[in-house]
Amino acid sequence: MERKNEIWAKQLDELSQLMMKKGEVMRSRAYTKAKEAILTMGDVSNVDQLKGIRNIGPSVIEKISEFESTGRIHVIDEERARPENIFTDIFGIGPKKAKELVEKGIVTLEQLREGQKELLNSTQQTGLKYYDDIMERIPRSEIDEYKTILDETFETVRQHGDDRYEIVGSYRRGSADSGDIDVIVTSTDKKIMGRWVTILKEVGIIREVLSQGASKALLITRLHGNSRVCRRVDLLYTTHEEYPFSVLYFTGSKDFNTIMRYQATLAGYSLNEYGITNKITGEKVDRQFKDEKDIFDFLYMKYKLPNERIDGRAVVLETKPHDATNSKGEPVAASPGKKKGKKTLKVVATTPKEVVPVVASPGKKKGKKTLKLVAVATTPKEVVATTPKEVVPVVASPGKKKGKKTIKLVAVATTPKEVVATTPKEVVPVVASPGKKKGKKTLKLVAVATPPLNTSVGSGKKKEKPTRKKELKTKGQAVSTEQMITDFKQNGIGVLEVLSEDQLVSMVTLANDTYYNTQTTLLTDNEYDILKEFIERKFPKNAVLKDIGAPVEKNKVTLPYEMASMDKIKPDTNALSNWKQKYVGPYVLSCKLDGVSGLYSTEGDVPRLYTRGNGIVGQDITHILRVLNLPTNKGIVVRGEFIIPKAVFDSKYASQFANPRNLVAGMINSKTMDAKIHDLHFVAYELIQPHVKPSEQLETLTGLGFEVVQFEKRREITNESLSETLLDWRSKYAYEIDGVIVANDAIYARKSGNPDHAFAFKMVISDQMAEAKVVDVIWTPSKLGYLKPRVRIEPVRLSGVTIEYATGFNGAFIESNKIGIGSIIQIIRSGDVIPHIRSVTVPAEVAKMPTVPYHWNETHVDIVLDDVAGDDTVREKNVTDFFKTIEVDGLSGGNVKRIIAAGFDTVPKILHMSKTDFESVSGFKAKMVEKIYQGIQDKVAAAPLLAIMAGSNLLGRGIGERKMKPILDAFPNILLSGESPSQKETMLRGVSGIGAENARAFVANIPAFLAFLEECGLLEKLTQKVVSAPTISIVEHVLNNKHIVMTKVRDKTIIDALARYGATLDDGIGKHTFVLVVKSKEDVSNKTKYAEQHGIPMMTPEEFIATYLTDR
Repeated sequence: MERKNEIWAKQLDELSQLMMKKGEVMRSRAYTKAKEAILTMGDVSNVDQLKGIRNIGPSVIEKISEFESTGRIHVIDEERARPENIFTDIFGIGPKKAKELVEKGIVTLEQLREGQKELLNSTQQTGLKYYDDIMERIPRSEIDEYKTILDETFETVRQHGDDRYEIVGSYRRGSADSGDIDVIVTSTDKKIMGRWVTILKEVGIIREVLSQGASKALLITRLHGNSRVCRRVDLLYTTHEEYPFSVLYFTGSKDFNTIMRYQATLAGYSLNEYGITNKITGEKVDRQFKDEKDIFDFLYMKYKLPNERIDGRAVVLETKPHDATNSKGEPVAASPGKKKGKKTLKVVATTPKEVVPVVASPGKKKGKKTLKLVAVATTPKEVVATTPKEVVPVVASPGKKKGKKTIKLVAVATTPKEVVATTPKEVVPVVASPGKKKGKKTLKLVAVATPPLNTSVGSGKKKEKPTRKKELKTKGQAVSTEQMITDFKQNGIGVLEVLSEDQLVSMVTLANDTYYNTQTTLLTDNEYDILKEFIERKFPKNAVLKDIGAPVEKNKVTLPYEMASMDKIKPDTNALSNWKQKYVGPYVLSCKLDGVSGLYSTEGDVPRLYTRGNGIVGQDITHILRVLNLPTNKGIVVRGEFIIPKAVFDSKYASQFANPRNLVAGMINSKTMDAKIHDLHFVAYELIQPHVKPSEQLETLTGLGFEVVQFEKRREITNESLSETLLDWRSKYAYEIDGVIVANDAIYARKSGNPDHAFAFKMVISDQMAEAKVVDVIWTPSKLGYLKPRVRIEPVRLSGVTIEYATGFNGAFIESNKIGIGSIIQIIRSGDVIPHIRSVTVPAEVAKMPTVPYHWNETHVDIVLDDVAGDDTVREKNVTDFFKTIEVDGLSGGNVKRIIAAGFDTVPKILHMSKTDFESVSGFKAKMVEKIYQGIQDKVAAAPLLAIMAGSNLLGRGIGERKMKPILDAFPNILLSGESPSQKETMLRGVSGIGAENARAFVANIPAFLAFLEECGLLEKLTQKVVSAPTISIVEHVLNNKHIVMTKVRDKTIIDALARYGATLDDGIGKHTFVLVVKSKEDVSNKTKYAEQHGIPMMTPEEFIATYLTDR
């Protein structure tokens, strides 16, 4: 019977794959880690057993709980249905391309097939052509036919007796069908792959070669016969040394591989498709493995046939002999030693993922045993409890002095400070118990559960009593919930994304309670909406979504009529058109007042006034009636809004209160009345009794003498017309409003819950403009340390494209407009340009500024990091940019990150790296080492001074190669000449395109650049002769004499072509600009704005090349 471990692991594996296809690598990896953690646990029977296990967070536990209760996970269902998920199954289409297609309105395979010539490159078109066939499972009998052909053809290309191949994957495990055909090939002659592909072409089964190299060939094949479908066959080459490991890995199953690798890690080894590596030395094990069984034997595992490798339970450990050694070559104890003089290390742990920090007993006297701990921590001053993969307990050789034995526990970590258990549920403190009998020395490590507190190992403190659950749910929880609310207000929606369902609900509950029962508020309306809408998307069935208001704490009374809320309609969806199919009009539109809802009744002996409370139980505030002077006609029940006119608030209260609604809430909840109460209005918007249709309700209320909400009747409504109405009423109405209420003008029976026949329209939208709530402001440093804001908004569809981000321009724009969590902005999108912020409809309480130390530049427009040199992102960007500028192949992106991680984090350090240094970089194999090392040597030697200057990024913001060249042309010795700084500035201001600011920055940074050259060992570049570029004869072309501007991108193909065709590459945009070349149409800058306003075409480099530089 399949265990829950494997059942849950399958769900997490699918989530991991879906996230990877979405391009969210980190989330994919998180799900994979959680899957592996579950597989390495003992048998699990309920979700509670996952709590506290490393790599299994609240989000994973929620999803497993959902699966247990419903049999499905809604996130998986949603992701499966996304068109991007389907498109990424097409060969050649990755997450980025899939997203791009959807943004262009392509959401079905049919649409993609119709527009494939314009939308896809040739490789992607090939992938689409065979998509349906490739997605079909391959029966085992068909793979058997392939094997016959592969056997016959392989015999014709093999030249050595040990040349061989194996079909791996589910076929080798005996499955009835497979997704594709993976073939592992080995030979001492690497050219065997090419010969085999050629023969397979000759026999006629290869239809397309998707990709072919020395070690891999990805093929589309089809067996002979009209009814056959095309299949994906992948040929993978490996050396004889790696062949057993590749066959083992690609045979699977995934779960079997996970547990086998895990057990190898516990023994101190790293196992993958390339071999076995000693984790301590980092070297491959010096042993010949001729087949898979040798691998099992080496790891003391029982050999399992491929068809037995169903899941992790198939991994069975065998007893190690007494002379076995570990990864350090030291003896490993078997079962508890029974012979006199034997030393035994016994470790008892509660779960495979828990770590055992150990308390050392001093034992210094003669005859005593000493437990020596060598620990290296992962964070300053702490050792973070990790997993058995990182801690290797070993038995060392005996001490040399008579009567004194030493046993070492070596823990792999990173800083030698005190050991602190940081995750209570994962940490197992251990008690060392010395052997008692003479001659029998036993160290027994016993796992002990820890209290729910951070515990310093060996602190000697008494274990504190756990807090009672009841207390945790009152005082303790209220404090933590307030902290979560504060974190959300300061750091945005990212805080919500890591919280559990219970934590999110506690935030809503506390916010409701504080708002309705006190004179303060914890969240603004928009912050509250973001929180609730997030829960609605993630946990749509949670009961808190149906809650209205909060339970009242004083003057409680059951309301005579339920006071429901209004569902909101998103204008960027089909919600309105769907609603109109059921409710055909006419319609009544009224202002959605932004005050406090109340109920007025004259049905009893005396008039009564209530607050809404939770919609069922409210608060009796009849004492306020004497200042409101409401009509007293018998038998009426009216719903309305307690509110203060905008003009009154601005003139009398704006300096004391954040907004009118906060003031009103305080008045309503106050036990006493003061002079402010006379500014309170009750604006009626619904007549509950007598029961008539909406238009008659408002007309009747007007006739009775109530102050009635602004309203009008319409025959037809659209998103656009409602948006116009909202904008108009918002600007002209006497009261604050936060939307338009739309009701179908007919009589409907009152029922519990929100009415279906009416809704709230809260966000403006048109063809090119939409309103959206800000959920975060993300600050990212440039290579010069300038922090650039990117505004994250709740997703909104505009012109057929889903928009999630808008540029924040600069620090001053964010600060002056108070753009932060909960602010509402108007975004505008014109053509294919991603929107920029046109205006701010509702500012946040405070702007969301960077959390890192920063300062303003002298113009107070841009924000700059205080510690530019110490920022990892800046460092990586500068290193990448330098090597990109001098055109070193293969040294960008991931490779730069790996080199920096190895400790070579500056350009000078990298330039001084030896081949041995490169070999120490994770993932760098001999071929890569040679390529990058030689590439650096060659490109640096060939790079002119101009390229080194531009790549250094040291000579001033905005001063790149195009500005530096005329400087060096005019003053070749400017870096070393003896003029004073002020004289040099004057000289540079005479160079075309160099202003006072550029001149000042360039001169001020000359010393830093010279120091950089010296550190790099490149001072000789200062004396190299500048070779003039050869004269280029101008070719007649449409680009002759045209002016091109590039922003945030440099493309060598375009730059070279512009010189060839006599075009000018300008720094600044103007009326003579022919085309603006942009890195991405998502970027918004002053140049893109100018181009948009003046009708200048904007193109990506690819579009420019396709339009002007292909054969014409």
